[in-house]
Amino acid sequence: MTRRTQTPDAKKQSLLRDLERALLDAIAESPEVHRTLYRLQRAGYTLQLSLDCTGQGEPTPVHREEPAPTFRIDAADLAFLRSVGIDPTRKRRSHPRG
Repeated sequence: MTRRTQTPDAKKQSLLRDLERALLDAIAESPEVHRTLYRLQRAGYTLQLSLDCTGQGEPTPVHREEPAPTFRIDAADLAFLRSVGIDPTRKRRSHPRG
């Protein structure tokens, strides 16, 4: 059996996705965060959070303009989805293959 290994960049991206999911879970459970995001949205702002990391000895990356993501869930979207019984922050259940 061969073992599949991730490249350093793929591992970094995987870890950043895990962190993003953990942050979204924490944000989703905080009424204070929801209130603050709602106030920002009412004031006409959109919150955008960007995560990156560097390894030891790596130079700090220079901020570069990247295109905005095409799909993001904001506090109002999250509240609506939950009101209709959909929780996009819920951890997926693994189903045994049979």
